[in-house]
Amino acid sequence: MFSGRAIICISTIEWGFSWQPNQEIMYRLAKAGNQVLFMETTGLRNIRPADWKRALARLKAALGFRARSQQPHPNLTIYSPLVLPFPHSRLANTLNKRIVFRAVDAWLRRVGLGDPLVWAFLASPMTLALIEHVRPRLVVYQCMGDATASLPIAGIGRAARELMRRSNLAFANSLPLLDHVRQFVPRAYLFRAGVDVEEFEGIAAEAKAPPPELAGFTGPVAGYVGSIHRWLDLELLAAAARELPAWQFVMIGPILRDVSRLRGLANIHWLGQRPHHELPKYIRYFDVGLIPYVLDQYTASAYPGKLNEYLALGKPVVSTPLPELVAYNREFGDVVNLASGGTEFAGAIRSSQAALTEEQSRRYREVARQNSWAKILERMCELIEEEAPVKVR
Repeated sequence: MFSGRAIICISTIEWGFSWQPNQEIMYRLAKAGNQVLFMETTGLRNIRPADWKRALARLKAALGFRARSQQPHPNLTIYSPLVLPFPHSRLANTLNKRIVFRAVDAWLRRVGLGDPLVWAFLASPMTLALIEHVRPRLVVYQCMGDATASLPIAGIGRAARELMRRSNLAFANSLPLLDHVRQFVPRAYLFRAGVDVEEFEGIAAEAKAPPPELAGFTGPVAGYVGSIHRWLDLELLAAAARELPAWQFVMIGPILRDVSRLRGLANIHWLGQRPHHELPKYIRYFDVGLIPYVLDQYTASAYPGKLNEYLALGKPVVSTPLPELVAYNREFGDVVNLASGGTEFAGAIRSSQAALTEEQSRRYREVARQNSWAKILERMCELIEEEAPVKVR
């Protein structure tokens, strides 16, 4: 892995949100000796009442209330742009660009490294403007999902296409995304979200007893880790919970939608978000890992990173038949149990637990090792090193 570079990461999420490739990749690059500016999302829509709590937290961070001890690594600077929350206003955009450009320029002067690399997760007018301003040595586009399906906002598709045209390299999270990105970026590669197997195994081994929230359970546990978002199939989850009253369904992650109609099911437990480093302590006590997603335009190209986190601890996985997981099964040999509908999904949960052997568990762990973050980052960095002499288009 290379070191000594200045890397500007334009993120789709804030650092404190659920742990995703945004944080994982940048943290590893910082640990390797690169200077990383992690620029939290500047937003793509006008602010709503539900956003004010996050806006206040960002204001505090921007005014210096974020303690140094909260910085994840000395080489990694988290930048929370204090911008006007009106992305479709020409005046606001002009002022916001000045704010962001000034902060980025100051960071570049401080780290004292020329020829920065821009690693963009977010396709937006601000991203394009920053690339134009910085004139980086290299632009990497990390395509984690179908932006037009996840964010039905005017202009997002146009911004994504323009970002791809300006990118030297693109890393796609699934085969459908790779096919799309290759229309614009010749040097595009498949890199599904990985897992730190050694870290997961080590943390799980330290958990000699179940976490308090799981300690009183008497039946088997079907668990989910990740955001409780609109792609989670609540009807499917409820049906499976009713079919399996002796099972406990544990949902770990920030709740981003209304789940009130499922609150009456006593065997579904909403634990909220937990720090990423604590997840292995919970997954260790899962009998089955769940990926109960709806099938729609967005999930048609989605690859859930939680898959390898379940497999890293030897857990069987039951998912709805996402196209990318169908492809994953072809590649790695039917490691994911795919099922549709509440009754079929419940049956797959039950049979996955009943059929699990030590040999199968070892196989799941081995598949996870083939998708380790260490291997992924090594190859990404090799590609960047090959492309480094090429100036940004």
